[in-house]
Amino acid sequence: MKRLLAALLCTALPAPGATADRPAGIAAAEAIAKAALGENCDMNGMEEVPMAGPEAEGFAHSVYRFSYKPAYDPDGEDVQAELYLLFCGSGAYNIRNAVVLKTSNDDTPKLIAFAMPDVDYSYTDDNRNRLKAEPTVRGFRATPLLVNAGFDEKSRTINSHTAWRGIGDAWDSGEWTFRSGDFVLIRFEFDPTYGDPLPDVPESYVVYEAGR
Repeated sequence: MKRLLAALLCTALPAPGATADRPAGIAAAEAIAKAALGENCDMNGMEEVPMAGPEAEGFAHSVYRFSYKPAYDPDGEDVQAELYLLFCGSGAYNIRNAVVLKTSNDDTPKLIAFAMPDVDYSYTDDNRNRLKAEPTVRGFRATPLLVNAGFDEKSRTINSHTAWRGIGDAWDSGEWTFRSGDFVLIRFEFDPTYGDPLPDVPESYVVYEAGR
């Protein structure tokens, strides 16, 4: 049990060879995200994005290190992983993030794409405060960008929360957990209705939820 718990622990310590301010590997992670995402990851034009700290307010990168047992060799050596949660840019009230993962069994870091439900719904009128029917998932798409993302080290789960407008009355939120080298969607919830909530309208809809 102790060995299993140790394998699941995550830390936010700098990677070997890094400085406290600029961990090793961050430049490569930035280059991968910029090359793949173009202007969607211009990092607000900053020459050097700071590392996360108490004053960064989300306009910063974070680096996490952890180890895991690969599914193809559960009795073998742990795989060492470095996860880069990158600041890609911001709008009026949302921050765009990309995630790059580097593992000890792969020479090249990879940009992570996240499964996202394609939700079908329609409003009863132009007020957009009530749906005609329960929303349904008509498929899934992949996105390399998350919004207002964070990483929970204990559960190894990435979460996102998108405000559809500044006051945040309409929104969507997702959770993806790390399983043997990949991030798997486990929950997606959204509130597509605007304005003050009506008493007979659900506060939000959970359109996808999987076992953890």
